[in-house]
Amino acid sequence: MEIWQYLEILSRPKKTWFFSKDNTEEKIDALTKIANHGYPSLIYNLTEFLKDDNKEIRETACNTIIHLFKKIDTKKGYYGSLKHISISKSDIDFYEANFPKEQYIELLAISSLNGSGYIREKAVKNLSQVDDPRAIQFLIYRLADWVLQVRQSAQNGLYNYKTTDYLNSLIENLPIFEWLQKVERTDLSGVYQDIVEFIVSTNRSYVIENFEKYPDKLRILLARHISSSFTTNSQELKLFLTDKHFLIRNLTIHHFDKLGQEEIKQLLNDQSALIRLKTLYCLKDQNDFGTTIKKFLADNSAAIRHFARFTLKQFNMDFAKFYNDNLLNNFQVIGSLSGLAEVEGKQYSEAVKLYLNDKKIRVKKTAFLALCKLDAESAYDFAFVNMDSPYLGIRNVIIEFVSQIPTKDTLLKATHIYESGNIDLKKSMLKLFNKVGGWTAIPDLMIGTIDENEKIRQLAFDYLQIWKARAVKLFTSPKQGELDRAKLIFSYVKETHERKQYFKTNPVDELDFYFR
Repeated sequence: MEIWQYLEILSRPKKTWFFSKDNTEEKIDALTKIANHGYPSLIYNLTEFLKDDNKEIRETACNTIIHLFKKIDTKKGYYGSLKHISISKSDIDFYEANFPKEQYIELLAISSLNGSGYIREKAVKNLSQVDDPRAIQFLIYRLADWVLQVRQSAQNGLYNYKTTDYLNSLIENLPIFEWLQKVERTDLSGVYQDIVEFIVSTNRSYVIENFEKYPDKLRILLARHISSSFTTNSQELKLFLTDKHFLIRNLTIHHFDKLGQEEIKQLLNDQSALIRLKTLYCLKDQNDFGTTIKKFLADNSAAIRHFARFTLKQFNMDFAKFYNDNLLNNFQVIGSLSGLAEVEGKQYSEAVKLYLNDKKIRVKKTAFLALCKLDAESAYDFAFVNMDSPYLGIRNVIIEFVSQIPTKDTLLKATHIYESGNIDLKKSMLKLFNKVGGWTAIPDLMIGTIDENEKIRQLAFDYLQIWKARAVKLFTSPKQGELDRAKLIFSYVKETHERKQYFKTNPVDELDFYFR
């Protein structure tokens, strides 16, 4: 049944001449189905059943409404879904008298988002007194209310929860403050700063002790506030330095003057390139910086390699030789391969070739990318042999390279790989044909639309649409051989589609217009 049919069941009277049998069970079933398959805006149709004479219907309606309410997954979604719901001040009193506290709080939360300022104000005042952490979220929302009385009630209510008993709940809701300050016109800086002070100053020791337990988003937010009032407490510094999130480790650089040699060394070896680079910038005025920065000439980060070479250029170093020596000694391989390509050390391309068959895919891939810049002919030979590599990362960089110079042999091999390959190889070859485009690739894209695999057919169909969009910019005429092959494949593919009906409409219809 559709949702509207369940709503229709709910609207039926309990007993009439035609429905003499009590239909409570049917209504409860309809409410249950709405809870499972409905959406938040349906709450508008259900609030009247919260005051139904039948207790069982009331309770089921309440559970359904709360279930739909908790489906709202965006901050803006709350008000958009609930502002038009019909709730009166007396309804709120009824909810308090007839529903358990847990359900009553959810109904208050819904009421606090009502379009009527009177309803919001009463709901906010009641939320202030329920003594439950769930209320905090909705009190914070109303701090930005457009009605002054509601704002003041929300602020007073929030201060009721400014106790150590609700400290974690206040922390969990800090992101709402951040969001409200970005999207609302109301200045919340005063009340927000007061709550932040309570958290990171008054209860600093508790926050530090439990810091690692908070999820990433909250830790980052707390770390920024702690950082702005940083102390000489080594425990706080250690927390930041050892945190798993780079944005938190990055904050230690703001307090670089407090760091010892071991902490600086830790930052120089950080897995985040941004942190390594910022640390190097902080050290650049030191007398022995030349010795330090030399260690980063072959860093995995391109930005750091460029910074290192720029810093050391006054020493007339032979950077190409430096990278070649590293490769010959199997040292800092990734950075040295990339660095050699960046300085165009073509005379050392043989050292790059040594890593084309490395067991590590990342090394192999980097070596190929370096060879593309240093020795295109050798890179092409490798690409041709490895077009059907079992590793997607290798295939992708090969496809990108050969699509720029699509020789006849390359495309012929791609066709053979497509014909005999598995699904993954077929996807890669279609990707190659799409990148090559033009008159050369259109026959292979057409063939893809009649593949036995549905996913391959759909992918080829999508690429075919791209080809059509580009076709208007094909200012060159096809060669006779390309034209003959395109016509031959077109006839075969069109007939196959008409026979097998893979798509609602034949994807190659009118494509022969381009082959005239």
